[in-house]
Amino acid sequence: MKRNYKLVLLDLWKTLVTSHCAEPVWTLQKSLGHKLWTPSDGAPEAFEPDDEFLRFCLTTPITDPDEFVREAGKRFGRPVTSRTLEEFDRIIKGEAGCVARFEDVNATLIGLEQRGIEKGVLSNLWPFPAPQIFDANGLGKFFDPKHRYYSYELRHRKPEPEIFLAVCERAGVSPEDVLMIGDNPEADVAGAMAVGMDAALIDRPGMFSAKDIPEGAIYLRTLTDILPILD
Repeated sequence: MKRNYKLVLLDLWKTLVTSHCAEPVWTLQKSLGHKLWTPSDGAPEAFEPDDEFLRFCLTTPITDPDEFVREAGKRFGRPVTSRTLEEFDRIIKGEAGCVARFEDVNATLIGLEQRGIEKGVLSNLWPFPAPQIFDANGLGKFFDPKHRYYSYELRHRKPEPEIFLAVCERAGVSPEDVLMIGDNPEADVAGAMAVGMDAALIDRPGMFSAKDIPEGAIYLRTLTDILPILD
């Protein structure tokens, strides 16, 4: 592991912030009726989460909510009504309003600044909650806008190698000069390491066993644990 990184990238969801809302992408999928069915035994409607639908939501750079939903309906062959648009407006307002930072975030970001280490965010994100997270929530003071990297803008999602390489190109750094920190062993850690970055897994709940952690990755129980490692 290096200690003189030119850029430390941090995942957003479950690394910097947590959300108390149900998964908004699946809520939209259900609202559109995509892969939704009524069981014959009279049980409540059920749906099958669709990874292709998730990928569309995370890699489509349409920032107007109504246009976004209409494009989703067109892509997946589902009708879009005024009720669908109203429901999506509730979904994204609810998502933006239930975000909170983890208590170890501020100290970690300040510690990185004190060490003169450039930091950025790399998130699988659709276009809608970012203003609330970074402006109203106050997280934006820690991150230069040029180092906020989102899947919907880069048209790829973690763990695809293209998204990590695109960040390196935009930041003007080599993969070996980057440390990626995230909560997902595959998307954040294995994906970053596959292109030559170092990576750290943040596991606040202690839910991962040794077999879940990619070989060579740093294991963290709190985000601030990275600071003495960098020293």
